[in-house]
Amino acid sequence: MTLSPVAPPSPPAVAEGTRPVPGHNRWHPAIPGVAEVITGGSVRMECAGREPGEDAVLCGPLVVVGAEPGDVIVVDVLGVGRADGLYCASGHPGLIGCAPPERPVRAAAPGGDEGSVLLGAVHPAVRARVAAEAVRSEARGREIGGCAIAPLTAGSRILLPVHVPGAKLSVGDLHFPARGALDCGTAALPGWIDLRVNLTRRGIERFRVNGPMLMPSPSPRIA
Repeated sequence: MTLSPVAPPSPPAVAEGTRPVPGHNRWHPAIPGVAEVITGGSVRMECAGREPGEDAVLCGPLVVVGAEPGDVIVVDVLGVGRADGLYCASGHPGLIGCAPPERPVRAAAPGGDEGSVLLGAVHPAVRARVAAEAVRSEARGREIGGCAIAPLTAGSRILLPVHVPGAKLSVGDLHFPARGALDCGTAALPGWIDLRVNLTRRGIERFRVNGPMLMPSPSPRIA
């Protein structure tokens, strides 16, 4: 799982300046940001795959410089591709969203192997508390965007309300449907997604954006 500046349209196998970052399969405001982006900036996020039934591993969080609670970030999907280089025009993220509000959010007990709980670069001193309060990656419903609502292929735009300083944007669970398919029933695959991020001050108040607003590409390409 890596982050890098957006490269020219055809991605190299390993982009210049790429650096590894720890993934996370829980949402919590205490998960530290792994990189920063200024408004209008673009970034490539390389995401891990997952097997069916496992929690989706997210890349990030990405700190949007200057973002404060009450703002809205506008995220444009510039491109999505498979890590193995095979072409799929309809690749899209399964999950994309900002960190939840700074309040205790207690999820169901993780159960099973504690090692399966990934919290990015959370400090060991607070790991137990964060693990108890964090929400599973796919359990935030309408607070985040995802392919359960619409396939966010290249050309799509997502408006996301900001709840914590820096927004802390995360994305992952990339899907690459077979020709003619739109569902996300298959396992997520490793791949990359290029995003451009813009910041809108006081967007929640000005535009009444209380949840994700998903604007899929008007002319999606189906595999």
